[in-house]
Amino acid sequence: MLRLLMLNNSYCKPSSKSRSGFCRLLDFVTASAATFLLALVFSAPAIATNNDHEKPIHIEAGKLVIKEKQGISHYSGHVKISQGSRIISGDSVSIHSENSKISKIIIKGTPASFSQLNELNEKTQASAEEMVFYVDNEILVMTKNAILQQKGNVFSSEKISYNTADDIMIAGDSNTPDNERVKITIHPKKDSHTNQ
Repeated sequence: MLRLLMLNNSYCKPSSKSRSGFCRLLDFVTASAATFLLALVFSAPAIATNNDHEKPIHIEAGKLVIKEKQGISHYSGHVKISQGSRIISGDSVSIHSENSKISKIIIKGTPASFSQLNELNEKTQASAEEMVFYVDNEILVMTKNAILQQKGNVFSSEKISYNTADDIMIAGDSNTPDNERVKITIHPKKDSHTNQ
């Protein structure tokens, strides 16, 4: 890829009005290679998380209010929820249940936070002012100043959806205003082999 860019820059002058067929082909190959590399970065094989969903849920909070008829329990005061490697914390948390089974968890904070390890012991961390974790499909939806950090890369948007089971992230949407666009910082992968 680097050799293609160097050849393209040294042989084909961008300012020339009539570029040769070779230069146009080189432009196409260079663009295709760049697109392929970006696709590799964003579509790394999904790594299923460990069996966190099978482990018991532990909750710590300053105060608890249970509305049994509505199936809602509300926690406030430095709330921390843990389930295996999965840790959620916030100023307040509402847990919604249907048929005695937790369906979703709403977390609010300044910011609320989430972290989890996958099977390779790689940590994913997230923060936002509001999060909703849908238990059945293990999807975390973050809104308002959402940030997701994964493998050294940082994604920020007003809305991020993260599938914790399949390691899939979706940020923003096509109607996002310019001041709320998705921002991405990608760090190059460091070579584990060093010359001595």
